[in-house]
Amino acid sequence: MFVISFFTDFDGGSDADVSGGEGADTGMFSFRAVVGFFLGFGWGGYICQQALNNVWYSCGVGVGVGIIMFLLVAMLIRMIYALRSDGNITPDSLVGMSGTVYVTIPPRGEQGGQVQVAHPNQLLTLAAVQEGDTPLPAQTPITVVAATAGRVTVRPLS
Repeated sequence: MFVISFFTDFDGGSDADVSGGEGADTGMFSFRAVVGFFLGFGWGGYICQQALNNVWYSCGVGVGVGIIMFLLVAMLIRMIYALRSDGNITPDSLVGMSGTVYVTIPPRGEQGGQVQVAHPNQLLTLAAVQEGDTPLPAQTPITVVAATAGRVTVRPLS
């Protein structure tokens, strides 16, 4: 039941891709955390009952282990959901980043060049222009000075 709870929602719908929008099951009292409590309560109480043969100690130990499991599962689920990223890259996030020329960039704003920029999430190959009077050959280190949705404007690193 505990393992299955990671792949299904409380209402029985599949959630195997660990995607959730508004109201996702990430709160402190989520279904998965409550299942973790009952898992810890059951196993902790059972092991204590087998070792001590005392119902009251077993209940106390079961509640203690259940609370620990509840907090652990709630913390782990929050950490997992914090890893989500939308993956969108805005042109403003590219300004100031450095990279290298991939295809020679012609001079004076002419189109036809490409650069590779190492964005934190991925390596991007982008159309590029430059304002200089000499072409920038491949493998020249550059920095992005402006960006639009279609291309970036670059200058060589000094």
